[in-house]
Amino acid sequence: MASVDIPIVGQSYHLEDWSIDCQRTINLYPQAVESGNTPQVSALIPTPGLIKKYEFATGSIRGMYALTDRILVVAGGKLYTINKIGAILMIGDIAGVNRVTFADNSLHVMIVASKAYKYTIANNTLTEIIGGEFFGAADVTVLDSRFVWTVPKSGKIQWSGLLNTETTALNYATAETKSDDLVRTVTSSGQLWLIGEKTTEIWSSTGDANMPFQRMSGAFLPIGCIAKDSVCQFGASLVWLTQTDAGRGQIIMTNGYQAQRISNHAIEYEIASYSRIDDAYSFAYQEHGHSFLLMTFPTAKKTWCFDLTTSMWHERSYHNPETFNHEHHRASSYSFFMNMHLVGDRLNGNIYQLTPDSQTDDGASILRERITPVINPHTSRLIFDELELIAQVGQESNIDPQVILDWSDDRGKTWSLSRQQSLGKIGQYTNRVIFRRLGQSFGRVFRIRMSDPVRLVITGAKARIR
Repeated sequence: MASVDIPIVGQSYHLEDWSIDCQRTINLYPQAVESGNTPQVSALIPTPGLIKKYEFATGSIRGMYALTDRILVVAGGKLYTINKIGAILMIGDIAGVNRVTFADNSLHVMIVASKAYKYTIANNTLTEIIGGEFFGAADVTVLDSRFVWTVPKSGKIQWSGLLNTETTALNYATAETKSDDLVRTVTSSGQLWLIGEKTTEIWSSTGDANMPFQRMSGAFLPIGCIAKDSVCQFGASLVWLTQTDAGRGQIIMTNGYQAQRISNHAIEYEIASYSRIDDAYSFAYQEHGHSFLLMTFPTAKKTWCFDLTTSMWHERSYHNPETFNHEHHRASSYSFFMNMHLVGDRLNGNIYQLTPDSQTDDGASILRERITPVINPHTSRLIFDELELIAQVGQESNIDPQVILDWSDDRGKTWSLSRQQSLGKIGQYTNRVIFRRLGQSFGRVFRIRMSDPVRLVITGAKARIR
């Protein structure tokens, strides 16, 4: 009888051609063990849960924006502020139902929805930006104390005066390289990125009051964007979902004035199968040394997460208790305020703290799942006498958490009946999670799942085979 290591720690890489690879990692993520002197070199760590912090009755959260002493929230058709002690103040009306973008110049916040607004920080007032010389805005950013926005359905940008939201019909410029419409204008590393449908230009400040921005010679990417809300600041880089003359559906990250692909074939196969991708949205945050990017496809009900530290992808989901299916994560908007990662709910007016201190999504179970790659790719027959999951046991909880195991002998197409073993009650620090008499197979795939509200930390797995 031989003992073999089971590749239980890994990323999601579930190809359409399932015979090549079928592994998945849902609501868990791989983490390298950096000490260098432990038996294991990596582990699977549980993704954070949600704790409700604020609730608004006026509708779902369309956007949040943190200032030094308050956070702005658009919930349904209303703008609110929340100060550092949690007091909520309703400011005014924001038209529309879609996502909202914000930018500030230290005196004002420009808010762009279906209309554009100026929020004055000093006196908490909200006014609509109107006038014949204002061409309208599809988004907003700020550079060198001027607001800059994309003029809807055009290749133009328009900008404001210094430290105000006022503009004139002469305060505009047109993307020069190609005649495609602009999808998003965003500031990164002190420069303007004009991201179009098929191309991207980088502009810089000139210091000229009449023409404050100009295109940088040679700073051009033959890559555009299919989903405006997929554009996200990710550390010192930008990330978005691409569209070019040759195709679409890759996720790229900028590196200087170049772009590098961070999606893999498995994710790109899946994105290509989605009926709609132009509604994708993303946000990024940093926690415990990891930089995470969440890219959500709401029509497909899917959320992918990229970990910049490991360059690995995993999936995040909300496990719907009515349908018993994985859906896209509840978080649709993000802001960091008062040392908290705050996210807005895509379905209602709740704002949650995204935190590893919670093992539920505001009381709803989080189903964590890991599907291994094929154990026996050479298709010789193996008899599995037992499988031992090496995990953190003896949880600090009064419940008896159960680990669920099932397996597939056709590379993840159909599954066996499930079995359960205890992860260990409180104080049972020597508990072993062993499943026995697992049959025989020419191509075995194991699946580990758990939904109990305790930390599932997996460091390895071993199987005894004949």
